[in-house]
Amino acid sequence: MFEIDMMFAFALFSLGLYGVSSRKDFLRIFFSLEILINSVILMLALSAHFLGLVQNIPLAYLIIVLATLEAATGVLIFVGANKFTKATNPDQLDRESYDE
Repeated sequence: MFEIDMMFAFALFSLGLYGVSSRKDFLRIFFSLEILINSVILMLALSAHFLGLVQNIPLAYLIIVLATLEAATGVLIFVGANKFTKATNPDQLDRESYDE
């Protein structure tokens, strides 16, 4: 069962890595980063449970909370950048902010 769970976490990691490397939209990049972070947390929690190190599980919960705060910060940055530049592509931010 441990191997199946780790393969699932690795598949999530691969999906997040593909999303970060191939997307051009801010929100999709942030959601892909969240998938990456959560898959690493899942791998760490599965490894700790498999090795019997259950005292570190609250640390995994703390990391999940920090990742959620990071996602909220990223969305706020996106909203602020979109408000000023009307761009959703990170490559267009410099060009559109000076065109006005």
